[in-house]
Amino acid sequence: MTSKIQQRMTELEDLVIDNRDSISDRTGVPFVVFTYDPDKELKMEEEIDVFLDKLEHEGIDAEGIDMRDTFFSLLEKEGILDRVIDIEKEDRSRLSEGLNSSFFEEVEGQEGTLIEEILNRVEGHDVAIMHRTGILYPFTSISIIFSNLENKVDVPIVAFYPAENDDGVMFLGETESSYYRPRVI
Repeated sequence: MTSKIQQRMTELEDLVIDNRDSISDRTGVPFVVFTYDPDKELKMEEEIDVFLDKLEHEGIDAEGIDMRDTFFSLLEKEGILDRVIDIEKEDRSRLSEGLNSSFFEEVEGQEGTLIEEILNRVEGHDVAIMHRTGILYPFTSISIIFSNLENKVDVPIVAFYPAENDDGVMFLGETESSYYRPRVI
């Protein structure tokens, strides 16, 4: 008997391997959010590795984007990693405001640092797979990331997101946002 996650992974595989061009048909954006129970993070990492291997075996050029590694690498590159860690311990809300303006949102015609990194990484690939996206909380959400990528990327992006899908995507019991254009599996 197959588990619900395995059934949903099969649905995702069929979509990405055989019907990638149809991802944006219903919603107008090339985004897919695969939700899963946050308690299943380690199991999902295994599933994601298998999924990436299947894509490679099928000849699909997939760019895997580990959001945790990407996020920390960018903070380190900016020379602010230690300061961010200190501020997070003191006042998380202060940190969210500062990172939102420079990392996630367009300011004065410049893409946010993280958005620019994603755009650069997905260019020229058949599909991009974002995982370990829980790192985004509480600084931003997958909805904000996708709304900033909308109309800037044609490459399908699949985001594995530790959240519930109950009348909208809920991360840690909080409603994501009103941006629900991605296909949710």
